[in-house]
Amino acid sequence: MLKEWFWLCKKIKSDQLFAEYQPALQRLLDTGQDPHELDANGRTALGYIFAKPFPSKAAVAWLLNLPQFTVNKEAYLYPYDIDLPAGCFQLTKANNMMDKLDELMPSVWCDTSELAAKQRLAEPYLMLLAKLEAAELTNPFQSNCQYYQQAFADKQQELQQLALLEAQFNELNVGFHMLAAEYDNPFQSRITGAPWLPSATPDIDSANLKQLELIQSDPSLKFVCQINFSELNNTEPDLLNHRLPTAGLLQVYMPQPEDGEEPQGQCQAIYWSDAELQALDWQEATDKVMIGDMFAPSNFGIECRKAGAYPLCWRPYKQLPDDPEQIALALENIGTVIDPELYTDCDYDSGLMPQVSERTQLVFNQDGSCIEQPYLPAEHIAILSYLYCDYGSCIFSIPSKALHGDNSDWQQLRYIFCQD
Repeated sequence: MLKEWFWLCKKIKSDQLFAEYQPALQRLLDTGQDPHELDANGRTALGYIFAKPFPSKAAVAWLLNLPQFTVNKEAYLYPYDIDLPAGCFQLTKANNMMDKLDELMPSVWCDTSELAAKQRLAEPYLMLLAKLEAAELTNPFQSNCQYYQQAFADKQQELQQLALLEAQFNELNVGFHMLAAEYDNPFQSRITGAPWLPSATPDIDSANLKQLELIQSDPSLKFVCQINFSELNNTEPDLLNHRLPTAGLLQVYMPQPEDGEEPQGQCQAIYWSDAELQALDWQEATDKVMIGDMFAPSNFGIECRKAGAYPLCWRPYKQLPDDPEQIALALENIGTVIDPELYTDCDYDSGLMPQVSERTQLVFNQDGSCIEQPYLPAEHIAILSYLYCDYGSCIFSIPSKALHGDNSDWQQLRYIFCQD
């Protein structure tokens, strides 16, 4: 049975719980408890705190600042051999502090709120790492505390500069980055897997009924993806993109490709209102699963896949104008130096409502001649664009006139395969 000291430390999963248990921990220290005592598995109190997915910053700070704290006795928490020479690679134990810090580094698409959250979660690890470094108990050839702190500072500066540049324009288009998510419900945005369809049809809108019968009667049509517009938080008064619906579920189906062939053929779309999602009886349509990983997004690891599906979440971002003159004028108005990568290497051509760069393909005529023409049809706007694992990239587009918020005509949705 655990001693009270270790039992209390094991219960601490947040700053709030630490505040609750700290008086009891202090009482034990006042009666002679060694803060570095080892349990039967060789763990100290600090080891218990860092065993949690999100260690309590307050608990870590309290332990590190105890008068009787000796950092040498906590050196086992550092995963590397401190004498490992430069250029040598060392496997480390799973879930170690350095791995956690690497996971918390800001990504390319990290926004202000996510950056603040990552910094908050990294603080306990950085506090311990700083203590170990001060005592020369870390490997000088591994990433140090300053490296991680600088990564956060650089991202913070980048976001501040980007916000300053965006503020120079009255209105900017808003797109949505497509990111991996945890599975939540059958109606969340996702790529592939088994769709859910109504089990009965009496209360279905006539247009949807016709489209549902077409999808169910054609065994070659398989589920490709769905977009739940409610997840975008695209509602009044904070309407992010007036061209997209504020709610509802868009499902897209396509013919199952032959082995070794790229996807092709007319896509079939069906849009369900929130009222239909709530009122109808739904069941899983396992016969509509797309076979293979043909539509798997290239930047999603297999660990992101759940039951054959890739659950998605969306992060809104503003798209700067694709006009060097407008950018130059904005920079002149700002009057300060801004990192050119913020406006020259913009990643706008993937995700939801992207600004797709002009792509062309060679089309061969019957006489053997060929012409170069755009992938995107005239007067079309891209709705969803992403890179396949192996086959190229796809674009789902719709005539600009047909995209009109909650009244969009999704029957005009078109699929385009773009060869890499």
